Amino acid sequence: MSRLLSWVVLVLGLVLLGAMFLFIRMGVATDHLHHALVKDPERTPPPGNVLVAPADGTILYIRRVEGGIIPEAVKRGVSVPLAEHLRLPDDRALEDGWLIGVYMNSDSVHINRVPLGGTLVDQHIWNGPHMDMSPAESTIMLTQLLPGWVGLKRMIGLPPYDIEDEADFVLKSARETLVFDDERGKQTFVTRIADFYVGKILTWIPVESDVETGQRLGMITWGSQTDVFFEDSTGLEIKASVGDFVYGGETVLATY
Repeated sequence: MSRLLSWVVLVLGLVLLGAMFLFIRMGVATDHLHHALVKDPERTPPPGNVLVAPADGTILYIRRVEGGIIPEAVKRGVSVPLAEHLRLPDDRALEDGWLIGVYMNSDSVHINRVPLGGTLVDQHIWNGPHMDMSPAESTIMLTQLLPGWVGLKRMIGLPPYDIEDEADFVLKSARETLVFDDERGKQTFVTRIADFYVGKILTWIPVESDVETGQRLGMITWGSQTDVFFEDSTGLEIKASVGDFVYGGETVLATY
């Protein structure tokens, strides 16, 4: 009798565990219950002519883009077409500007925000492959645990996060790119890169909608990465640095 009871308890436990796993991975469930399942603090964008972070996380890179080419992808010294990184159509003409990568760890706020007010004019989705970001996250977290290590690397001209061997996801993983005609009369691109364990990238704003700086645009159900590319404009000045921890909808990345 006791052996039978043990088997019943084991089976019920496995069923419950499986049900919880499926529930968490269901993007629709996470969408409807995100206020209960994840952190979603209110954010107030600073006044003035600012571009704010699209997500909470650590800045992995800030790249100057000219002629539609990213001079380096993470640290490999490889020139990559920006259209390939954003997964835009090959014939898309892109102006010079800046690409900033924000790594969101699994404990971050997962709500994404609009970097600059304007109109959402396009959405591009590229489904795969989904790649595991956890090795890169481990490297980033270990680096942050060493007091002063990030600052020291900056001082001697080294990249704060040596994730070359763990960062294939930056160019290869599934992603969604949203294109905004922004308040400057230029374009801003938000690219959300999916982790292998992500159930879904959720977008709450339909194309052709007007948006405000810092507005919630959607969420990624687990840790991931959100990049922003903004085209040059008069007086544009970068205010963030590699290694900074930024807050979506609040931290200023650039002024104009």
